[in-house]
Amino acid sequence: MRRLSSALLCAALYFCVFPSTKSVFAQAYLGAGGPRVANGAAAARSSAAEVPAASRPSQPTTPVTTETVGGKVTYYLRSTVSFRNFLEAGFLTGIPNLPSAPAQPQPAAVLDYTSGKAYENQMNAYGDAMDNWRRDSEDELRYRGRRFAVGLATAETRDLFSNMLFPIALRQQGRYVPANLDSSFDQRMGHAFASIVVTPGDNGHLQPNWSKWLGTVGAAYVGREIYASELNVPQLERSQFVERYIGYSLAGDLATNVGHELVRTAIRPDLQTYESRGPATQDSYYPLSIGGKFFYWVHSTYAMRNFVQGALIAGIPTVDSQPEYPATPVITTEQQELAFDAVLAKYGQQVQGWRDSLEDNVRYHERRLIGGFGESETQEFLSNFLVPATTRMDPRYIPLGAGHSFGSRVGNAFSGLVVGHMDSGRRMVNLPVLVGTVGAAFIAREAYYPKLGVDSLESNRVLGKTIGFNLAADSIFNLFNEFHTRRSF
Repeated sequence: MRRLSSALLCAALYFCVFPSTKSVFAQAYLGAGGPRVANGAAAARSSAAEVPAASRPSQPTTPVTTETVGGKVTYYLRSTVSFRNFLEAGFLTGIPNLPSAPAQPQPAAVLDYTSGKAYENQMNAYGDAMDNWRRDSEDELRYRGRRFAVGLATAETRDLFSNMLFPIALRQQGRYVPANLDSSFDQRMGHAFASIVVTPGDNGHLQPNWSKWLGTVGAAYVGREIYASELNVPQLERSQFVERYIGYSLAGDLATNVGHELVRTAIRPDLQTYESRGPATQDSYYPLSIGGKFFYWVHSTYAMRNFVQGALIAGIPTVDSQPEYPATPVITTEQQELAFDAVLAKYGQQVQGWRDSLEDNVRYHERRLIGGFGESETQEFLSNFLVPATTRMDPRYIPLGAGHSFGSRVGNAFSGLVVGHMDSGRRMVNLPVLVGTVGAAFIAREAYYPKLGVDSLESNRVLGKTIGFNLAADSIFNLFNEFHTRRSF
């Protein structure tokens, strides 16, 4: 990984130091379908003179729209608190190494003075061991939490540097500019790789992607020198953290670029239609391809809505207070000792019952969470892909759009729950929403909940509440999409 980072850095430096290399690299970049911006007649003549006819791209490249400062700020804000940042923080956190809880001693079948005294000593040692176990577990969880905070803060700092501050200061694009849709697959992949090293400037000329490199390296050093130090994570205050973070971050950027191009290749017809006609509305409708429906579903997976529904179904575990350790009385006789040993034995039974009840309660709510989340993901699959693909219907909400009255647009949002679009444009009953919502609820009741052992969720009352909640949520999302301009199809 260190060699990869060094090689890319050297390439960027070489690119800057030797202008002739810059011209050759620009040709390869443009040949890969990269963005090319006309900068007046002189720039056009210069480009034509520098690039031989045989090496010029056969397809037109995507023109780059210069981002304003406001556009760069907006792009940065959209990149914050992203799934990738949480994923990076999770990898940096690692898996907590929690020790096993100490085994609780059991009293003898018949308590006498000797066995009672031994049991008392065992319970005292058990109490000390439990205290140590709690402290060790808490320390480990707090340490992992601090590592997560360092990882998330470093990732967010990288976005701040790479997506806003450096692009504004250096006047270059902080976003990934995709390749032209008409380019070949090899050209698009080459473009994805090249974008790690070069990016268009605000003047339209290719230049080293200093925003990405300075942002990534700067965030790594900020993470090591400030976040790791302030949060007391000495293991991350080493040079190894900086090197690995830079390497993994750039590898993540490359994977993101490649994934972006692969998705664009799969939904190419939909993107071309969107670019020529804009967002679909009731007045200007066009359907999605099978690939478009598939990625429309993929985009809806692991959404915040699914986690919220899972959490609402899970509920909050009921945690009872731990039984208090009995106060040790003044013992002067054997009978008093035996009586206290009996109290200790009862306390041990109460603690064991409390631990068993706590574990059962937490696991029960965990199963409810899994069931609720699984139901929500099933609904997304049915509503956004399977039912639309088999019935040739559109999974999207189609807004009425501007130019209509407020009341008409609100009415369209609510009617969109029951009226949808066929791919042909004909309107009919919205089978994706209705079948997906009701079908997922029945699948969860008949399959997920019995398998998970949560009988309380198998009632018709829960079934009705789930269907009602999802339809209400759909109506809210319809209202939002009616008055919010979508950035994609």
